[in-house]
Amino acid sequence: MNQRASKCLNFLLIFIFIVLVVDVLWGVGSRYLLGNQARWSEELARLLMVWLALLGAALATREQQHLGLDVLVRQWPDEVQCLASIFVHCAVAIFAVAIMAWGGGQLVVARFESGQMLPALDISRAWFYLALPVSGVLVCLFSIENLFIDIAALVIAKEDSK
Repeated sequence: MNQRASKCLNFLLIFIFIVLVVDVLWGVGSRYLLGNQARWSEELARLLMVWLALLGAALATREQQHLGLDVLVRQWPDEVQCLASIFVHCAVAIFAVAIMAWGGGQLVVARFESGQMLPALDISRAWFYLALPVSGVLVCLFSIENLFIDIAALVIAKEDSK
């Protein structure tokens, strides 16, 4: 299932990026060619950039391409490296659920209830913040997937060493 979600997420990110590029080009073009930038282009670019960054972070988690300081960890024995990776996946999953999904969900609900709007786009500000819980759920799912992969690798390594 996560493989399919990853593929869909990849296509969604490509689509968001294309729309972002077109939007920014329209904003710049309308400013310099027409003398007046379209009101909505800057706000849409900000919205798309937030979604692109947070969903991109989820995809990076799936592909295990997120930033990490592993210079020290690479010097450890393989089994200890695997245990460190398991710890990191657990910590990331907990952060994703507690801060991104739950906290972001609370933020989205508060924005819907407050009625705050993005003035140029005339949509609720909650759509801006919705990227946080959506990406939090995806980061958690992908971290759990990576956790199971590392646990399986640790079990296989222990069986091979016997």
